[in-house]
Amino acid sequence: MASGIFHVEFRASTGDFGDGLVVVKDGAVNGGDPHYLYQGEVPTQSGEFESRFIVRKYRNGNVNVVGIDNYTLLARGRVDYEGGTIELRGAVEGHPQLTIQLGGRKIQPVV
Repeated sequence: MASGIFHVEFRASTGDFGDGLVVVKDGAVNGGDPHYLYQGEVPTQSGEFESRFIVRKYRNGNVNVVGIDNYTLLARGRVDYEGGTIELRGAVEGHPQLTIQLGGRKIQPVV
């Protein structure tokens, strides 16, 4: 099934890091952490992808791992629904020196 709730861990080129949860369902990605929301798309079948992810601050109290509150991440990655993993690398649009690497594992099916 091409869906799931994934725990993701990410590290930025700034040296900062974090984690959060994302829900993947029918190719849509929606997730977040205590201060930021992430939205984007991935393929509905396992494989490589290129996508844009929107990152938006919704609550004060923390600085984003790249030091920018609201941005678009241009990313390439791979999702493996059968193995329950997702990974990607990307750069902030307009700031190619600011990069993020993310890895995640499926922790629960989506209902």
